Amino acid sequence: MAPDRSAMLALYERYLACCNAHRADDLGEFVSQHVSGSGPVDGLAAYIESVREVYVGFPDYRWEVQDVFVDGRTIVARLFGSGTNTGTFSGIAPTGRRIRTQELVVYQVEDGKIAHCWGDLHPVVRDALSAVVRAAG
Repeated sequence: MAPDRSAMLALYERYLACCNAHRADDLGEFVSQHVSGSGPVDGLAAYIESVREVYVGFPDYRWEVQDVFVDGRTIVARLFGSGTNTGTFSGIAPTGRRIRTQELVVYQVEDGKIAHCWGDLHPVVRDALSAVVRAAG
C-alpha cells in the first residue's frame, strides 16, 4: 500500500527544512541507512558527506521548492538553490560569488525514509561555479 500523499509531502518538507538549517547530523531522521542514488552516494554516511560538501562550499546555501509531485512512494521536486561560495567546492577555490541553480531530484521512500535519491545537485553547482570562475578570468 502506497503512503498517504500528505504524509509524503510532510516528510519532504521536514527533510528540506533540516537541509536548509544545515543540520546534516539529523538527516538520518529522513534518509535510510542504506540510501543509494546519483554519484558517489552509497549509504547514509556518504549521503551526509555529500550534503556537507555543499555546506562547506556555500555556508548560506538554501533550497527553495518550485514544484513537488508525489506518486505513491516517489517524490519529484524541482528546486532553486542559492548560496555564496566562500569555501572550496569540488576542488574549486572560493570565489566569494553568489550562485543560483535549478535542480531536479527524484526520491523513492521506503519504510518512511528516503531510500533512493537521484539528483544533479553537485554537477549543477559545480557547473554554475565554473561559469563564475570563467567569467572572472
